[in-house]
Amino acid sequence: MLALKKKGILLTSLMSMALAVSACGSNSNGNSASGSPSASASGNVSPSASSPASSSAAAPAGAKQKLTLMIAWPGDSIGQSEEKLVAEHFKDKYDITFKPVSDPEKTIKTTIASGNPVDLAFYWPGQMDTFVNADMALDLTPYLEANNGEWKNAFVDGALTKGIYNDKVYAVPITPVYYSMLANKDLLDQAGVTLPDYPTWDEFKTALTTIKEKLGIAPFGNSWASWTHRSFLQSIWPDDAKEHEWSQGQIPFTDPAVVKAFDEVKTLYDDGYMYPGKGALTVTQDQVLSGFKSGKVAIVAWINFLSDQAIKNSGLKNVQVVSWPHMGPRVKIPGDSNGYMIPANAKHPEASIEILKYLTSLEVAQHRVDNGSPVSIKGVTAADPNISKFGRDASKLYTEKEILTLSPKLNEYLDQKMPANYVFNPKSALAELEKLRLEAIKDKK
Repeated sequence: MLALKKKGILLTSLMSMALAVSACGSNSNGNSASGSPSASASGNVSPSASSPASSSAAAPAGAKQKLTLMIAWPGDSIGQSEEKLVAEHFKDKYDITFKPVSDPEKTIKTTIASGNPVDLAFYWPGQMDTFVNADMALDLTPYLEANNGEWKNAFVDGALTKGIYNDKVYAVPITPVYYSMLANKDLLDQAGVTLPDYPTWDEFKTALTTIKEKLGIAPFGNSWASWTHRSFLQSIWPDDAKEHEWSQGQIPFTDPAVVKAFDEVKTLYDDGYMYPGKGALTVTQDQVLSGFKSGKVAIVAWINFLSDQAIKNSGLKNVQVVSWPHMGPRVKIPGDSNGYMIPANAKHPEASIEILKYLTSLEVAQHRVDNGSPVSIKGVTAADPNISKFGRDASKLYTEKEILTLSPKLNEYLDQKMPANYVFNPKSALAELEKLRLEAIKDKK
């Protein structure tokens, strides 16, 4: 389940690799079966008769409305358990068919084009452009803001941001998904290192240097090699305006700040900071976790919402959750969320909204937390204090698109061929990146 799986999805966002993995281990959330404007059992409120959902077709008298929901990925035991919650909750009202999540963009678009769209689908709020630009997604804003924003206010502050396009919300989150790190606190203590929860790059690299010198081990394990340079390429800019300029391809890859970011990543590999040393560029997730478990590596890169299981698998009792280091002045995190959207031509939008509210209710969110995952919903409680730490950066996610979204070729090069190409031949790698940037800009004109 922790193995990296792309699921056939074009990995275009900053967290695309992570998102594909997170989907395999995802959980879900909850709401009520009441079709009236009154509050549900979970405290959520169905839209009023004047809302867009009221146009849904009614089922014949005595018949249950038929719905098709795409909630859980194959092998996602928690998502599948939430399908059972949904089925039980709505058993007297809806005849529900659950369709496994697989290549969600293609599946959703195919069902929309056929005139028989799924009624609700798993998708990532930060990647909704493809549906929003084609008018394929239902605007959820009226429902979120109904009754003085009762449903909207159920989400943690800032959690809805990734799903906002043109000031409208088209997808809601269930679990924040972003880069994070886990540190063996016993090893840090042995090395005399105190690592802040939100380290700057300089603080982080100083910690790595001390660990390497004092303990004689490669201090940092990361099976997602592209994470470091991709995060730096967002964090190096002084403000959002400059980052936007960069993301639009208006700043060359030869810019000193960009070159410095790549140089810092190259140093990690050249100077033996990366576990296991030789072979660090191709190390696997299982190898990193094995090294963490055996004390051969002090700090590992991990997906935040899969961290609970990683800690359990490591057997370590003293683990510090550390946010991803930032190179610039802005304390932000690369990432997105697992979430849900509703096709614009859904045949039963009112029913879809009702189920979406259930999936984002406190009842189902608590179910997710009880299974070790952070959520985007307020009011949950957790016996393990780390659970809240796994989701503490949900409101700190970058909203600007990455530069690699400019073209598929740039995406492939930055995500799949870097940092290896830069480690072995910096000049050639920069030249190729600059060529791809110029091609992408030309193609967009």
